[in-house]
Amino acid sequence: MPGQEISTIPSSRMNPPRVVGRERSRPIRWLIVEDALLNRKGHWFEAVSTFSRGFRARGDHVTVLADAAVDPDIRDALTAVAVLPHSIWHRAGDGSGPVKRYARVLVHPWQTRRVLNRFFSAHRDDDAILVPSVGFHHLLAWYWLLKTTLRKRSVRVLLFFLMLPIRWDSQTQRALPDGSPTSRLFFRLLKSLESEIQSGKVVLGAEVEPLRAALEQLAGVRATLFPQIVVPLRSAGQASRAADSPIQMGAYGPPRAEKGSDILQQAISIYLRRFPDGQARFTIHWTEDFAAESGAVISRSPELMQDGRVEYVTRFLSHQEYEEQLCRTQVMLLPYRLSGYRLRGSRVVIESLVNGIPVIATRGTALAEVVRSFGTGVFCEDGDPESLALAIRECEIRYAEMRRLAELNTPIAVNEFSVEAFRRVFLAAGSGLSANSSVRRAETISA
Repeated sequence: MPGQEISTIPSSRMNPPRVVGRERSRPIRWLIVEDALLNRKGHWFEAVSTFSRGFRARGDHVTVLADAAVDPDIRDALTAVAVLPHSIWHRAGDGSGPVKRYARVLVHPWQTRRVLNRFFSAHRDDDAILVPSVGFHHLLAWYWLLKTTLRKRSVRVLLFFLMLPIRWDSQTQRALPDGSPTSRLFFRLLKSLESEIQSGKVVLGAEVEPLRAALEQLAGVRATLFPQIVVPLRSAGQASRAADSPIQMGAYGPPRAEKGSDILQQAISIYLRRFPDGQARFTIHWTEDFAAESGAVISRSPELMQDGRVEYVTRFLSHQEYEEQLCRTQVMLLPYRLSGYRLRGSRVVIESLVNGIPVIATRGTALAEVVRSFGTGVFCEDGDPESLALAIRECEIRYAEMRRLAELNTPIAVNEFSVEAFRRVFLAAGSGLSANSSVRRAETISA
C-alpha cells in the first residue's frame, strides 16, 4: 500500500556540512557550455540560470555558451554567447534515419570542437568549465579538447552526466552497458581520461548516487556526487489552507512515457470516480502528445478535459509563470517510470523539496531515494494507476501532517542543494577530499 510510508529525514542529516578551507578561495571564473540552451522545452534554462545566478551571487564570474539559434529572451536573460552547434538533445527522436543519426556521432563532436577551439583561442582566463549535460556526442568533443587544446592549460573541467548509455539488469541488480557500439566507446573514452581525472583536471559528476555508482563502476574511474543547485521560492507550497479547501496537485514539464504521464491520467480518473467528494485538484502540464511504450499516441483525456477539477496547461511556461505555478502547488506528482528513472534524477523533485512541497514518487526510482533522504513524500508502485490513485488519496487525508514534515525538512534540503554545497564538492573533488555522496559527507561530519 502506498500510504504505509511517509519519508522523513534521518537525524544525521540535521548536521549541516562544514565549509572546507578551499571554499574560502578567490572567486572562480566559470565557463558554462550547454548546447541544450535553445528554447523553453525541458528545464535547461532554469538549470543554467540557477547556476549562473548562484555563482555570480557568490562573487564568481560566469560566461555561458548556448546554441547558436537560442531564443533571444533566453540569450538576453543569461547574457549568453550564442555560438554552439544545434543542440543534439533537441534533435533526439526527430525521426531521422539511421544513417543521419550515426553521422551525427562524428559531425556534432567535430562541430563542437571546432567552435570551442575558436572560442578558447580568444579566451584563456577561465578557471573552471562546467558542461551540465554530457552525452556521447559531447564526450567525444571534450575528449579531443582535453587531449589537445586544453592539455596544458590550468583550467579544470566538470563533465556532468544526467544519464548514461546503460540498462538495468534485473537478475544481477546492476547497471550494465546498453550494448550499443556507442556505449562501448563511451566508457572507453572515460577510461582514457583517467590521468586527467586522477590529477583533478577533469571531474566526472552525477546528480544521484545510483548514476554516480554506475558511472564509476562501468568506466573504472572516479566519479563524484554533486547536488543540483535550486534556489527556493519564498512563497512556494506555503499558502495558508482551510481544512476543507482543495489541495492543489501538479505535474510539470512536457509529458512523456518515461514520466508516467499516461499512468497519471488513468490514476486521476480512478481517484475522481472513486472519491467524488475528494479535495484534490490537478494541474497537468501537457504541451504535446507522446508515444506510450506500446507505440500508441497518448493525448489529453477527454474525460479529464471535461472535469472542472482538472486543469491542463498546454503551452510552455516562462520562468516567471513556472515559478508562479510552483507557488500554487501543494503536492508534486512524479509517477516517473523505473525504466527511465531508476538511475536518473529530476530537477523537479529538488524544486519540490527546497520549497517544502510533499511529493508522490515511484518506489525504487532515484527520485524516491532523494525524497526519502531530504524531504517528505508518499511512494506508489511503478506503472500502477491504482497504486497512484491511492497515493493521491493518502496525500489528501494526511496533507496537514505531510506539510508539517515538509516544512521541518526544508532547511536541510535548502542547505544540501545550494550553490555553496556545489562549490564545496567541486573544490573537494580537486583536492582529494571525499565528496562522493551526501550521505558520506553527513556521516563524516557528524562523527
